[in-house]
Amino acid sequence: MSVLLSWEGILALLLGGFYGAVFGAIPGLTATLAVALFIPVAFFLDPIIALPAIIAISSVAIYAGDVGSAVARIPGTPASAAYLSELHRVARKKGPFYGLGISAMGSAVGGIIGTVLLIFSATTIASLARQFSSFEYFWIAVLGLAAGIFASGGAPIKAFVSLLLGLLLSTVGIDPTLGHPRFHFGSPDLLGGLNYIVAMIGLFGFSEVLEHLFNNKEEKYEAPQKVEGAAGQFYFQPLLLIVREKWLVIRSSILGVFVGFLPGAGADIGAWVSTSFQQMRKKGEEEEGEDDRIILAGTSSNNSAVASAWIPALSLGLPGDTVTAIVLGVFLMKGITPGPLLFEQQPDLLWSLYLTFLLANLVLLPFYGFLTARMAAFLIKVPFKLLLSFITGLCIVGAFAINNSVFDVWIMVGMGVMAFLLRRGGFPLAQVVLGMVLGPIMEQNFMVSAIKSKWDLMSFFERPLALGLMVATILIIFLGMRYRKGFQSAKS
Repeated sequence: MSVLLSWEGILALLLGGFYGAVFGAIPGLTATLAVALFIPVAFFLDPIIALPAIIAISSVAIYAGDVGSAVARIPGTPASAAYLSELHRVARKKGPFYGLGISAMGSAVGGIIGTVLLIFSATTIASLARQFSSFEYFWIAVLGLAAGIFASGGAPIKAFVSLLLGLLLSTVGIDPTLGHPRFHFGSPDLLGGLNYIVAMIGLFGFSEVLEHLFNNKEEKYEAPQKVEGAAGQFYFQPLLLIVREKWLVIRSSILGVFVGFLPGAGADIGAWVSTSFQQMRKKGEEEEGEDDRIILAGTSSNNSAVASAWIPALSLGLPGDTVTAIVLGVFLMKGITPGPLLFEQQPDLLWSLYLTFLLANLVLLPFYGFLTARMAAFLIKVPFKLLLSFITGLCIVGAFAINNSVFDVWIMVGMGVMAFLLRRGGFPLAQVVLGMVLGPIMEQNFMVSAIKSKWDLMSFFERPLALGLMVATILIIFLGMRYRKGFQSAKS
C-alpha cells in the first residue's frame, strides 16, 4: 500500500483517470478498449501500480461514457443507453453540469458502496457465485431482457419488438456453441458478427444526425432558470438529490453489486435492471424530478457493479466483465494466481486495490467528472449545425476505431438508417442494444444447458437458484404490467 501512496502511484492514478476520461468521452472508445491499449505499458509496471491504474481507467471511463449521452444522445456504454433519453433531457433543460453531476456523484456513491461490500464480503459472495452454472446464467440473461422491456417508459409491445430485433441481430456470424456460420450472406466480414459498440454508435449517434437533417430544425440549449455556480450545479445539487433519494441509491447499488459479481454479467445488466425498476415505480410521465431519479438509479448501479465484478476475478479467477477478463491476463503475466490463496499470499496487493477503488470514487470521479462536464458545457452551446458535423465525424472515427475496418463504418450507417425508421414508428432504440448484448449470453448458456441435460427442458427449473431467478423474472413482468396499467389508468 505504501507503493500506491508514493509519487509514482499517485501519478499512475492521475494519468490513468485522465486517460479514462478522454477515452470514455469519445463514442466508440470504451473502457475495455482503454484498458486493452494500456496492457503493453502495464507489462513494465509493478502490479501494485499497474492494477490500480487499470481501476482508475475503467472507473472514470465508464462514467465519461455519459458525456456523449448528455451532449449528443450517443451513449458511451450499453449501461449508459439505459438512461440515455433522461440524461440528455436533463442536460438540455437544467444544464450539463447538473446532469453530469448526477451521473458522477451517483457513480461515486455507488462505487463506494460496491467497494465496501467488496472489502467485507468478497469471499462470502464468491462462494455463492461458485454455485452458478449455465442454467443460472441463462435465467440471468432472461431477467435482464425482461427488465429491459419496461425500461423504455413507453409501450411495452414496441419495446419487446425492439428487443426481438436486437436478438435477431445478435445471431449474425458464427454460432457460439456449434460453430455454424449464420446470416453472413457470403460476406466474410459478417462471420465475426455485428459489434454492438459499432451498432450503438449508428443507432444513437448517426440516427440523431439523420433525424435533425430530416426535420430541418435546430435544437437549442435551454439555460436553467436558476443559474448557480458550476461547482454548485455539479457537486452540491446532485449530493442533495442523493441525500433525498438515499434509499433509491442504496437499492440500486445493491442490485448492481448482486449482478456485477456474476461472472460475465458486469455493469450493463445491473444498470438496466435498476433503471427498469425505477421506470416501473414512477407515477406519472411528467412527474417532477423523475428523470433525475432514473439517472441516479442507473449510475449508482453502474459503478457499484464495476467494483463487485472484481469479486469473482479475485476469488475464483473468473472474469466479472471484459475489463476484469483483461486484468486476469495481467495477473498471469505478472506470475500472480487469482483464487482463494491470493487473499493469504498477497494482502498488500488486495488492500492497494481496495484503496484505489475508494480513491477513484472519492477523488478521481468528482475531479475528472467536473472537467468533462466543463467540456460538455462548451459543446452543448456550439451551434447545432456545427455540432452535427462534429457528431458525424465522431461516429465515423468511432466505428472505424473498433476494428480498423471500413466495413464497420458501413454497418454503422446502416444501423443509423434503421434507427431513423424505428424512431419514425415510435420504437425505442436502447432495447435493440440490450438484445445484442444479452442475446449471445442467453443463447450460449441455453445451448450448453440443453446439451448437457440431453435436451431435458425440465432441468432449467430443477436447480433452486435457477428457479429463484425464474420467479424473479416472472415477478418483474408481473410488476411491470401492473405498474403500466396503473400509470395508463392514472393518465386517463
